[in-house]
Amino acid sequence: MNFTQSIATGFRKYADFRTRSSRSEYWWWTLFSILVSVAATLIDEVLLGGSAIFDTINTLVLFVPGLAVAVRRLHDIERSGWWFLIAFTIIGIFLLIYWYIQPGNVGTNKYGRDPLRAGSDTGSDAVFDDGAVVVDYSDKSAFCANCGTTLEPGGNFCRSCGQAV
Repeated sequence: MNFTQSIATGFRKYADFRTRSSRSEYWWWTLFSILVSVAATLIDEVLLGGSAIFDTINTLVLFVPGLAVAVRRLHDIERSGWWFLIAFTIIGIFLLIYWYIQPGNVGTNKYGRDPLRAGSDTGSDAVFDDGAVVVDYSDKSAFCANCGTTLEPGGNFCRSCGQAV
């Protein structure tokens, strides 16, 4: 997932606390949030003499999607989103950073499909007695190649991004 896809996904899944986000989505979103915050602070300083109007607006607009992408990132490593609350401790911040740099679970976990395989994962996972999961990635028509959203059967465009399929 690239920078612009991450931003689009962050806003499209504005309050989605149920699914998964890849490492790249999380870190690109974090970079975007930092850049926007720096720009808002500079604009406040230059144009408004230091009053934090644009920075406050930025915080209000990006808070919920930032929290959502952080929770979805925890889901990608099969941790509950409630673990985010550990950020309110000093040690917890370092633990969260460690978890956020870990690769996500390959294939489907209890929070949904692998976000890196969303363009090709059809949900036809085979689970064997020993717990191993084998994913069939052969059918690429079930998801939009542009944004990874599930396509409607027989549809000729993605309802999420408008891309022709």
